Amino acid sequence: MEPEEGNRLCLPLQKISFGLGHVFNDLCAAMWFSYTLFYLQVVLTMESRTAGLLLMIGQVVDSVSTPMAGWIVDHCGHRKLCHLGGTIAVSVGFCMIFSMKPTTYNTSALTYYALVISVFQIGWAIVQISHLSIIPEISRSHSHSSDLTAIRYTASVCCSMLVYLITFMILGNDRENEVIGPNDFYKFKEIALLITFIGLLSSMLFYCGLLGTYENEYETIGDSEIEDANTLHNHNGKHFLKSFVIYCVSVMYMTSRLFTTLNLIYIPLYINERGALNDVDKEKVRETIATVPLASYISSFLTAIFLKFRIEIFTDKVTYFIGSLIGLVASIWIGIGVSQDSDGQLFVIATLLGISGSSTMVSSLCITANFVKTNGCGGGLVYSLVTFTDKLISGCVVLLIQNLQCSPSSLCPHFYENVLSYICAVVTLVGLLSLILLQLQIRKNSQRI
Repeated sequence: MEPEEGNRLCLPLQKISFGLGHVFNDLCAAMWFSYTLFYLQVVLTMESRTAGLLLMIGQVVDSVSTPMAGWIVDHCGHRKLCHLGGTIAVSVGFCMIFSMKPTTYNTSALTYYALVISVFQIGWAIVQISHLSIIPEISRSHSHSSDLTAIRYTASVCCSMLVYLITFMILGNDRENEVIGPNDFYKFKEIALLITFIGLLSSMLFYCGLLGTYENEYETIGDSEIEDANTLHNHNGKHFLKSFVIYCVSVMYMTSRLFTTLNLIYIPLYINERGALNDVDKEKVRETIATVPLASYISSFLTAIFLKFRIEIFTDKVTYFIGSLIGLVASIWIGIGVSQDSDGQLFVIATLLGISGSSTMVSSLCITANFVKTNGCGGGLVYSLVTFTDKLISGCVVLLIQNLQCSPSSLCPHFYENVLSYICAVVTLVGLLSLILLQLQIRKNSQRI
């Protein structure tokens, strides 16, 4: 068999294997963003400020670790080895977060949580950057790069849906305790251990599937193809950090991630808040806390499939613009008010949030991959810069929100509703502004994208 023919036959397997490489991270991320703050406040009964501080520590460690991981990945060259080391750290740190139930929250207990969260986030950053940096290395063309990005995001969506299904099955089986509380500690521990098992299994399949795959077997994109792609090329030959475009792209990615992150974190708390205002809804809290986010990710999954077969008119910029508008509509709807008597509106809003998150995330990642391919710089460094703003600002925003929480919380009965409405709307508008600035910069430099 000719080498080129063998590569074509192995390509689908390599794509599937690539998608499995970030499954563990995606499973942990879904649990981390959707339920960690809820777990700390409601199950472990931590103060709002303390829980927010721990989440902030995790995001700061992740953001600081990201550029370090980018440097290590680019200079080490052994991406799968870096991926393995990060996977080990993720498995240890993630399990330990949900394995201790302190009686008092003294300095020792908080130090424990800060350390295990740091181990988890450092490992998460290494896995993320090493996996992302594989995309420009193995891509044959912009189309191939888009395929890998779509596969990666689709896998992420499936992982999130799996986490919500697991949560629904484990938490929903408890009919004795109507409201989720400290008695559910072991249920969250069970969820964490099951996620770790699935994640480690997927990582092993990733390593096996990419065995024998070498970047030099792939065609590199030539100058003619770059000219055809017309993607974020720096005509002055400046370092990419001196390019205004990379900062526009970073803010677009950051706002996309921040919008999704805030919804993941605060929708469970918002549902719990609605249950406190309406006695009838308390019986449904255990189910809706999993099914509403699940509805969001089902719509994300379907949107990711649509984006795979989108027509040419739906460019990355147009897709980002439409997704942002849909997210803005969902935020305004929450602000206007959701009926307390029906959960139907919640599921519609969750669907809109899923469409918005999928559209903006895939399009911003595609634009970033185009920047890497066109400028010929290290993928690890670029992706670390793009994700740095996301992780650091996400932690700062969550800490700020937690410190704005009233004490007691009954003084602000609609606090989490306002978070999902006003703050998420502002984040979406910042993303749209970055898109406009990006377009103006491209036109200024006589470029197309």
